[in-house]
Amino acid sequence: MKLLRLLLVGMLSAVVALPQFAAAQAPAPKTLVITAHNVTAEAASTRKNSALARPGDVIRYALVFTNVTAGPVKNIQFVDPLPKGLVYVLGSAKADHPVQLEYSIDGGKSYVAQPMIEVVENGQKVQKPAAREQYTHVRWTVLGALAPGAKVLAEFRAQVSAAPGEAK
Repeated sequence: MKLLRLLLVGMLSAVVALPQFAAAQAPAPKTLVITAHNVTAEAASTRKNSALARPGDVIRYALVFTNVTAGPVKNIQFVDPLPKGLVYVLGSAKADHPVQLEYSIDGGKSYVAQPMIEVVENGQKVQKPAAREQYTHVRWTVLGALAPGAKVLAEFRAQVSAAPGEAK
């Protein structure tokens, strides 16, 4: 079985570790396709340009990975940083294949299923769930192996932050 790790950079490109194909072969299908849709603008039929994101709009990111190798692959990971100006929509990450979902609030240095922060309440240090504005990365680890030709769809939503000086 082959090992595979996907790192999504800036939401629009990917680094994929797959074996090289011989030059004589036809071009391989894309291993990863990333799309982004402004679901807020698409739902508002009065908006003329849904490609422009406004503060408060929700963007749906979809990542489709296809195993283009001749054998099964395992340990597939999608690591997706949240760009500045977007805030993760809590509970929106999912996949159509069994995955382990984890999040980072420290720039991708560490990942946990439920990011926590330490705060002081009534003079006591307590652990509280991190605010959605603190999330910096989403990571999906696909469980098991993915057969040749099989696909995995992973997705999440992020909201455009309010412009400076505007209320959130």
